[in-house]
Formats: sequence, C-alpha cells, structure tokens
Amino acid sequence: MSFLLRATLVIAALSYCAANRDAPDPGLQPPVSVASLPSLWEALPPEIRERALREGTAQAGRHLASALALPASRDTLADADRKPAWRGVEGH
Repeated sequence: MSFLLRATLVIAALSYCAANRDAPDPGLQPPVSVASLPSLWEALPPEIRERALREGTAQAGRHLASALALPASRDTLADADRKPAWRGVEGH
C-alpha cells in the first residue's frame, strides 16, 4: 500500500513540474541587477562601507583559518594500548 502511495505522489509531482516547466517564476528573479551593485555600494556612507569591508575581511580570515587548521586527533588509544603484551612461546 505504501508503495502505491509513494508512486502516486511521485507521478503527481512530476506531472506538476512538467505542466509548470515553461512558466517563468517571478520569485526567482534577482531583486537587484548586477549592474546596479556598484552604484548601491557608492550610495552607502563611507563609515558603513569601511565597516562592511573590515568585518567581511575578518570573517573571511576566520573562515580561511578554520579551513586550514588541522583537525583534532580522534585517537583514543593510550600508549599501553599501542604496545600489546607478547603472546606466544618464549625461547624461540
């Protein structure tokens, strides 16, 4: 029964997507064109531009430092665990 329900839902979803394939979605359009971004940047007060650059650079530096940092060791073995006692016949 669950197979039939899942198959019906998949077929319905694919049919819906096929029916709306050619309709443009106004929600997917960018709210600001790329050409207007420099003019928006220049419209900001100098203090805000400087602060945005400073904080953005600091955040990028933190992200880069964390990406380059070596991961902490997840090794849980003690030194005694790495040197097991000898098992076998002595004297050979």
